[in-house]
Amino acid sequence: MNHVWRLRWSFHLIAAALFGCVPAFAVAFELQLTASNQPVCSVVVMNNTNAPLAKRAVESIVGSVKRWSGVELPVQEVRGDGQLPKRPCIVLATFDGLNAVSAKALGASPEIGRVRTADEHAFAIASVEDKLLVVSRSLRGVQNGAVYLADFLIDGDASRLTVRGDSVFREPKMKGRPAYTLTIWGNEAEYTAADWGNIFQAFARDGVDRVYFWTSGHFPSKKFPQTYKCVNGEWDTTVNSRIGSLADLRAVIQHAHDLGLKFYHGGGLGGWCGTGLITNKKPGTMKTGPKEAPWSLCPSNPESRAALIDYYTEMFDALPEADGLYIELGEEFGECLCAKCAKPVDKLGSKQFGQSILTLAREIADRIRRKHSHAKFAFTIGYDEHAHDPAFHRLVREMGDDYYEWMEARGRWEFAGLDGKELPAATFSKHVMKWKQWYNSPLDTLVSEANRAARSDFYGLITSFEPGFASGSFYKTIPFPTDFLPYVLTGFAYREMSWEPTLSLAELKQRVRQKFFGNDASPQLVEELLSLRELMRQSASKKPLSSARRKELTRIANLVESARPAANPKARDGLELMRRAIADTQSFESEKTGRAK
Repeated sequence: MNHVWRLRWSFHLIAAALFGCVPAFAVAFELQLTASNQPVCSVVVMNNTNAPLAKRAVESIVGSVKRWSGVELPVQEVRGDGQLPKRPCIVLATFDGLNAVSAKALGASPEIGRVRTADEHAFAIASVEDKLLVVSRSLRGVQNGAVYLADFLIDGDASRLTVRGDSVFREPKMKGRPAYTLTIWGNEAEYTAADWGNIFQAFARDGVDRVYFWTSGHFPSKKFPQTYKCVNGEWDTTVNSRIGSLADLRAVIQHAHDLGLKFYHGGGLGGWCGTGLITNKKPGTMKTGPKEAPWSLCPSNPESRAALIDYYTEMFDALPEADGLYIELGEEFGECLCAKCAKPVDKLGSKQFGQSILTLAREIADRIRRKHSHAKFAFTIGYDEHAHDPAFHRLVREMGDDYYEWMEARGRWEFAGLDGKELPAATFSKHVMKWKQWYNSPLDTLVSEANRAARSDFYGLITSFEPGFASGSFYKTIPFPTDFLPYVLTGFAYREMSWEPTLSLAELKQRVRQKFFGNDASPQLVEELLSLRELMRQSASKKPLSSARRKELTRIANLVESARPAANPKARDGLELMRRAIADTQSFESEKTGRAK
């Protein structure tokens, strides 16, 4: 086995005075995967290799090795009554699955031992004898570990790809990592259940743990047929829905669950396509005031409240497989100034409007939980309408954290306390998450916001998928290409910052280098990759790129071509990603210039 394993010793002094331990030696291995265009290692999967998550885990490793070397590693399945092969291999296993085959392996690494009580998305990677184990409590965690291994531990020449046997334990620091999907805008309504399955694969790859899925408008309500396949403006429409049956929606939910994603039905509190039409815009049921919008309901009106409670109860009764319900509370259309909503409830600025919104949200939750006790609920928060509304935030606190989580949607970090003075958001709930359209921001914004979210004790970071509305990209295909730039880079950065939100920009860049080019690549490639992402985001607008920006694109293209001859397979893969992005951007810019003429 000398040609397969290379033993590397490194001395790690453990602070005996602090921990009462003697100095210890740590052993790390390097496992060779290929030699002379042949596999010299296999991938072993504990139990069912056909499970969607197991297939994705295998593909992360086997697919990467094949792209970089042309060699396909053999895959072997081991059932609970089997034995691990007596040869070098990468083993993908749940904690319980590995325990059934080799309890000895569980005790051979402290990192694996930590998995037992860790978050179900956490994983350990450790070398035991001549094997590299990827272990988690869940198959989703195993998949997370396999993606990490492919991203950070595999490298080398095509003739000799290796995987470092570093001991790793990784657990997400941000416990809430939702992806918000805007399925009612533009062509996004035309995605099929299978299309959403493809998108969900990217969500799982990028560390997402739950999906806020806008079901409203696609749901074939029998009580409120006017909310189904409807139009509420030029782009706000589900008329062409391709997930408009219960069978379709169940398939979408199943795709999410197959990939270890929790699924929350989504909609508005009487706004946008779907619930904005729930009362047929009956006079008195809609908001009144300077910002009156004909598709936004008054939260104090008894008829509006009853309809919304019935609608979401009907949705959950029809599709109880969902894990929760997400509702945008409607402040985007302004506050209602009817006599009841405008009534003050204290001397600090609070009005009945805020009380009516949250009591309605809670009534919807209470009605659903009577039959579906597993359901959780997510609501938007942070709007200017409640900037001076301490009574609103008191209700947030009183609702507690057992069933509720909050999507901070307007860049606020503090909310009005009982005396009107602002307090940190975590004072009111331990489940406040920071949302932003990360695809429309430079990556240093993601870093700074994640850093602050960690310091502010936020529960999570929320990312957006809304190509029917915007995506920071010029691609319009269905499904949206999540393996291309700029999405794949944004998704990777989101994963790293939501799992380790204290990373600096320099540390994130180092991980980008490892992921897309390998450890030996020039750091300059990372700078060019980030610059290319920014050029693509600018190109997504209708306005042609400036002459200076086009020259920048050409400069990056020339650098990519000059770097390719000496690049190893992993770096060449990253450079090919850039080549495609450059070619597509140049083509798109040519089309814009032609249309302008």
